[in-house]
Amino acid sequence: MSFFKKAIKSLFSTLGYEISPKSTQKIRVENFQNLVSAYQYQIDRNNSTPCRPGNELRVQALGRLLGTSPAQAFEIISALSVTADIPGDVCEFGVAQGETSALMANEISKSNKALHLFDSFEGLPAPSEKDQLKDDIFALGDIEAYQGEMSCAVDMVKHRLAMIEFPDSRYQIHQGFIEEIIKESRDFPEAVSFAYVDFDFYEPIKIALDFLANTLSVGGKVMIDDYDFFSTGAKTAVDEFVEKMNSEVPKYSIEVADKQLGNFAVISKL
Repeated sequence: MSFFKKAIKSLFSTLGYEISPKSTQKIRVENFQNLVSAYQYQIDRNNSTPCRPGNELRVQALGRLLGTSPAQAFEIISALSVTADIPGDVCEFGVAQGETSALMANEISKSNKALHLFDSFEGLPAPSEKDQLKDDIFALGDIEAYQGEMSCAVDMVKHRLAMIEFPDSRYQIHQGFIEEIIKESRDFPEAVSFAYVDFDFYEPIKIALDFLANTLSVGGKVMIDDYDFFSTGAKTAVDEFVEKMNSEVPKYSIEVADKQLGNFAVISKL
């Protein structure tokens, strides 16, 4: 193998990719497609509302996801199917590279729903007192050290959506820390049918949930990532929200995923 080929292979290996002969790649793709189909079949068997039929882009989006378990990804797909006929747009709070954005965009591509993406693109904010380090995912030793981590460029998201040919007119990026942009006059959705919240820390999750309390349609769903994982803030924010909203009459139900399936919770507006 030439020095150039070795260098390229080493680079791709560092990024988590492996260069294989086309025939081997084809087999792996077909195996992954079969795995996705089998997984969806099992999910549909256990759900009263099956997932809407997928396409090749769904398989590609599932294969590209970072930090999202297959079970959680199909829970997103399932929630989008269940809420497809419920009034409102789709939101993502905490976008990172845009891989989950692309998954959701593909699922709503044939609808008239818009996609609203909220992110500072400056990494995590400073944690609050309610954010205690539960799982040291980057081995940084202290929750304070995570400020600024997970920063991604906004152009990565735009490029990812362009790759699946999701029209620019169908999505909006709300750039900035949520506590700042939520106070400004912006073109926010008037109604939301599904939202994916991946803000990690207590304060931004609390603000996102308070926003959704006024915009989530009846029957709408909100998935909160990292529930009881990484920072204690996510679980605290969700539990406080549900308790407050249900203090007089039940307005929300909550389902917490089995730890083997992922670290997330789903709340539904009754």
